[in-house]
Amino acid sequence: MRLSGAEIQMATQGIWHGAVPETCSGICTDTRGFQAGDVFLALRGPSFDGHAFAATVTDKALALIGDAEGVASWNELENSVLEVEDTLQALGDIAHAWRMHLRDTSVIAITGSYGKTSLRSMLETGFAALGFRLAATRANLNNLIGVPQSLLSVPADAEIALIECGISEPGEMTRLAAMVQPDIAVLTGITAAHSEGLGGLSGVVREKALLLEHVNAGGWCALGKDVAALMQANHIALPECPVSIDAADEAVVSWQLNGDVLMLSCQGEHAAMQLALPASHWAENHAFAASIMLRHLQQRGDSEYTLADITSALSGWQPMAGRMQRLVARNGATVLDDCYNANPVSMQAAINTLRALPGRKIAILGDMAELGAASESAHTRLDIEALDEVYLIGAQMQSLAAMHQKARWFATTDDAITALQCDSFADGDTILIKASRSMHLESVVELLCVGEVADAV
Repeated sequence: MRLSGAEIQMATQGIWHGAVPETCSGICTDTRGFQAGDVFLALRGPSFDGHAFAATVTDKALALIGDAEGVASWNELENSVLEVEDTLQALGDIAHAWRMHLRDTSVIAITGSYGKTSLRSMLETGFAALGFRLAATRANLNNLIGVPQSLLSVPADAEIALIECGISEPGEMTRLAAMVQPDIAVLTGITAAHSEGLGGLSGVVREKALLLEHVNAGGWCALGKDVAALMQANHIALPECPVSIDAADEAVVSWQLNGDVLMLSCQGEHAAMQLALPASHWAENHAFAASIMLRHLQQRGDSEYTLADITSALSGWQPMAGRMQRLVARNGATVLDDCYNANPVSMQAAINTLRALPGRKIAILGDMAELGAASESAHTRLDIEALDEVYLIGAQMQSLAAMHQKARWFATTDDAITALQCDSFADGDTILIKASRSMHLESVVELLCVGEVADAV
């Protein structure tokens, strides 16, 4: 990022106290790891106030940004200070100002109830392998704080920026979409995830679809499985000429999975790649990513790239930690670590992948959070048949356990760990571990793969 102090003032409608910086090259909201020459922006939350920590970076900060109350507490500091009405809003405003400088960067915004990170990482792998200069969301920086941080980290010479947008409350998508103003908007898939805050599945659909309203002129969108149907069912107009994975369109890449060999086809071209697991949701995501890449390359005029080129580029993709990552347990069993998060679609997809594998199949499944009124139904509708052993953990999983006599239910993760310490698995067994992040099933992964359980945090 390179913005002048005057540009930041204009973006935020703030007031400078002291000298106006000529050029600002970084905005930091955390004093930990603060870099000399950055501007410190103090965020305020229910249980924290960043203004209280400004004094620790005054010797390194180019300037400070705070609200009226916070700025009043800085009267003994000598730094230049930009006073704004709301620092979180200001962070987004500054990020949008930088986004408007990225005229030669194709900004791809990705949202959905599931698959955001997997699709983003696939696109990142694919475009990077083709030689594009790109920037992408890191870790889980996809909310009202993380998205502006992701945008501000995009270098001026990036050809592609992949920005994840996650929401949990009404109004958040409107702010994120206006901030990012994407050239390409992607909706991966929609379920009742976060429906507690968004008003059920219909509310989720309406909020996620708001991303499409801020696509730049000449831009386009890509819709994942069932998204178009959900939009139509909720009386939301479909954009013109979307790339929809459900459409019988020759421009959309189709797929077929034979074991762990994925066949991709489009416009008479065919290509194959091998997946680490016979996972149909991975296959679908690869086809979706290939469809997006093809459309983007064609619009750029890069017609020399073939489906085989794109398939080869995507073949280097590896799942991230906690997302169906394949590990080896101490006793030689295979552990599928998918404990980073869960919703009904991703949970069933993981179970189906486990079912397709050889050997004994063991599932350790925990509660799926933030499903609101749909929670009990979402849990009891999970299909766990044809598995050799099932461990179910949490209050929401109790109803599912009651429907399956062979399933073992535990009220807490600690209770399940106590039982697992007495159980044994062998070479040839595959153990799926999946739940929402709040269940802390990474402690189960650690038990099986290391033998010692760290305290959950």
